Amino acid sequence: MRRRAITSYDVARAAGVSQSAVSRAFSPGASIAERKRAQILAVAAELGYQPNAIARSMSTARSDQPQRSGMVGIIVRRLEDPVFAQTIALFSRILQRRGWHILLFTVDAEREVDEALGALMRFRIDGVIILSALLSRHMAETCHAEGTPVLLYNRSAPGLGISTVQIGNRDGGRSAAALLAAAGHARIAFLGGGDGDATSASREAGLAEGLAEAGLEVFAREEGDYTFTSGREACLRLFARGERPDAVFCASDVMALGLLHAARHELGLAVPGDLSVVGFDDIPAAGWPGHRLTTLRQPVERMIREAVEILIERMETAGLGPRDEHFPAALILRDTVRTVLRR
Repeated sequence: MRRRAITSYDVARAAGVSQSAVSRAFSPGASIAERKRAQILAVAAELGYQPNAIARSMSTARSDQPQRSGMVGIIVRRLEDPVFAQTIALFSRILQRRGWHILLFTVDAEREVDEALGALMRFRIDGVIILSALLSRHMAETCHAEGTPVLLYNRSAPGLGISTVQIGNRDGGRSAAALLAAAGHARIAFLGGGDGDATSASREAGLAEGLAEAGLEVFAREEGDYTFTSGREACLRLFARGERPDAVFCASDVMALGLLHAARHELGLAVPGDLSVVGFDDIPAAGWPGHRLTTLRQPVERMIREAVEILIERMETAGLGPRDEHFPAALILRDTVRTVLRR
């Protein structure tokens, strides 16, 4: 027979406290003396009690008390991208240390963000982090009215009154342009995401601005979907043209590695002898001996810690205005760009 589940009332009886005290002991930021919290948690552990987070959040929603479910929603696109996998793992680890747990929703397109956010709101989450995607003005206003703070990670939304933490995409593109121009390249191509990808567009705009300062233009452009395969296929298309590029700046390391593979192993090109390649992100694989990819590094851990601080401030203190934080991308010189610059 299935054993009856231990309830908060069982814990309250055993600990000699009220049921509301048990609830407060398991709620991040709730008002309760540390000594009493420790006593309740010890009794709960002895009985094998585990609180039902969803039921607790629904109970809070029915009361007149401020919502505190202990859960933060995260919405992400391209979960298969190593950058996002690392980012979500860090968000989860840091939030858990601060007493929150995550509910993860994945979407295939930006137009699905509002629907995912609406589903998360039904769980009475305390806050939301949206990775490299945008929500609509209507949904931003809904979250504001509900008192649910939203933070955009690596995306900006001017006029929506939402906090953001992002890398300097445009400046990163300018750094790539300066590097490649100084190395003597004149036919510099760009490999980015599809139309409507704001991150890719910012990196390409920075590249174009930096090349213009050197008297150059973007030689050619191809699109991928931030996968290794799309980088490989884009390389083959670029080099099927009559006039070939002598350098490529890629909007992500994953696409850069696909392009690097095709250039070396399918087209027989020497990198950097025949072709220079620059990526963006500095994923672990970029530094592997077989790759040694020159790239622009995102300070991921610093960015995530700052994002968590900003969100928690707004989950714990109502009425705080939005904050926008920008982090510079660091140029990491390895072996896929001509060494003339280093000399």
